[in-house]
Amino acid sequence: MEAEVSEIGEYALYLLYILLFIAISSFLYILRKKQLSTDSSISVENKKSHYKIDKALLNTKKKEEKTIPQEVTEVVQKEPEQEVIRPDIADTQEDEDKIVITSCLPIYKNDMPVIDEVKPHYFEYFKGNKLLIVEDNKINQKILLNVLKNINTPIDVADNGEEAIKKVLEENNSYDMILMDISMPVMDGINATKNIRQDSRCDEVPIVTVTAFTSGLEIGQMFEAGANAFLTKPLDVHKLFVSMLLYLDNQKSDLSIEEEFDIIGINIDKIVNSMDVDNNVIKETIEEFLNKFSSLQDRIPTAIEKNDFAQAEILLDELDMILDLIGANRMQAFIEEMKASLKNGEDIEYFKTLFIAQYKALLNTYRKYVNSL
Repeated sequence: MEAEVSEIGEYALYLLYILLFIAISSFLYILRKKQLSTDSSISVENKKSHYKIDKALLNTKKKEEKTIPQEVTEVVQKEPEQEVIRPDIADTQEDEDKIVITSCLPIYKNDMPVIDEVKPHYFEYFKGNKLLIVEDNKINQKILLNVLKNINTPIDVADNGEEAIKKVLEENNSYDMILMDISMPVMDGINATKNIRQDSRCDEVPIVTVTAFTSGLEIGQMFEAGANAFLTKPLDVHKLFVSMLLYLDNQKSDLSIEEEFDIIGINIDKIVNSMDVDNNVIKETIEEFLNKFSSLQDRIPTAIEKNDFAQAEILLDELDMILDLIGANRMQAFIEEMKASLKNGEDIEYFKTLFIAQYKALLNTYRKYVNSL
């Protein structure tokens, strides 16, 4: 009888162990499931499943969102537009060397992108803009003058930085752009740029470095002095054209609208043929485009700046459809390339800069067209 009781006790003890094991397993299962659910909701929030973007880029974005104020992340330019900081004349040389003079214009520190098949007459788009070439090499002077001869406006030349300062400041020549060499006798481009940036009359004058230095040190010093972009020698006319699109416009040009359409890549006949309408309807259509889509000039680069490539693609898709309707053939082809680049996570900065340059020119040309009707 006692043996039977002992055997029953052992069964009860085994049963108790089994129930305890089941209870612990169930508790751990529920806890694990809850944790997985939490992790899943976080990953979905941060996920960009439509793009092949490097994980490090997403981590950088997450870090920036925590530390950078909202008003800073909304800036479109590659470098924030800042108030020009000028050294006090009473500063010591040691303090002055530490001062970074920042132009209030957009700054592009990457290598300038290119537009394919830039033809010589394309530079006529900038007719009326006044340029200053600061270059001591006579051969380089002639090359630049030959490239820019189609602007059909006087182009001043300075052989060194000291001459440049005299033309810009003392003679009060109002230039729309300065192309500045670095290595020159008498005064180099770095010190010339510093002196020019100290005068408030030059706040809106873009200074583009044109140099044979490619190490980065001298170019960096030019940016510290107040330069806005750089081009390397031998000069690439495609990059020069893009840099001029970024900083100049067509407002002073007397080109016919047909000539400007050829340069920008607009087929206005496509509007007429697709709509079969008169000039009044075409004018209303273009005005509607300008009213609704001009803001994309800032919104698309801002989305890219924030690494919000999904939003950038949505905006580019909207733009793509309307560009076909209004005959902007070249811009539409570029948008297709840009969207593919964003999806692959490649050449993002390159396409962003090129978009800013080309879309600005497109809007300016359509505005001029509307005013001509």
